[in-house]
Amino acid sequence: MTKERLAYLSLGSNMGNKLYYIVSAIQRINITNGVKVSKISSFYETAPWGVTEQDSFYNIALEIKTTLLPFELLRNLQRIEIELSRIRELRWGPRTIDIDIIFYDDLKIDIQELTIPHPRYIDRNFVLKPMYEIHPHNELLLKYMKRDNSEIKKINPKILVSSCLLGENCNYKGGNNKSSLLEKLENSVLYIKICPEVMGGLETPRVPAEIKNNRVINKENTDVTEKFNKGAYLALEKALANNCSLALMKGKSPSCGYGKIYSGDFTGKLVEGDGVTAKLLIKNKIDIIPI
Repeated sequence: MTKERLAYLSLGSNMGNKLYYIVSAIQRINITNGVKVSKISSFYETAPWGVTEQDSFYNIALEIKTTLLPFELLRNLQRIEIELSRIRELRWGPRTIDIDIIFYDDLKIDIQELTIPHPRYIDRNFVLKPMYEIHPHNELLLKYMKRDNSEIKKINPKILVSSCLLGENCNYKGGNNKSSLLEKLENSVLYIKICPEVMGGLETPRVPAEIKNNRVINKENTDVTEKFNKGAYLALEKALANNCSLALMKGKSPSCGYGKIYSGDFTGKLVEGDGVTAKLLIKNKIDIIPI
């Protein structure tokens, strides 16, 4: 059995919805076979490095536990970059997402394809500052940090999130769908919690419902579309009031599902589609990551 190792990653984005790209990358890293995210630093907004005529970056550091060997890990991280539309045109230029391996246990590698520790991490406060929060040998990182950190600002982004994912007992069964990853992210962001079904006036627990022919019908054949619509508009109102550009939503749900939802015949079959709230958020340019 392959031994589990600790590795440390640096993530950055300065194109489009930066928060969406970084959180998407974190989620995809966490569901990669042989990888689990164990610590997440604060978010920082930082000035560009190398090529200065571009937008500012969001940066964050991760600690991961992995059974992947270094080159396997590298290949998986590069795959995630491609999935998130990373295009390598200009060195140190704009990018949707950048994922670098900074440390992998105490291993040292120095070849063309991969250098560990990362060869330029000691010169980059946008790597050092977030890494300082989560690395066990942070005294060494502090030694390298510049005294003037004016170009680096800790931020606390707001993210809309389905309440059940944070452990609130509001799903249709009266339980929750708590996410361990979102629990780790909680100290790095400000969650704006919603449960559109409860906000729309439905009780907990409640009869399960699915979307059929653009209506929301519960298992007792009662049309609950208007309550789902009401909850969706209240959720949107809360998102706009808090300037949320990203929502983390419970997958497959008739309110929060994105990309795939249940078919409407209560057989467990999934079809392409979006829940009522998800559809409204997308229409209003709020990106969604299904959890």
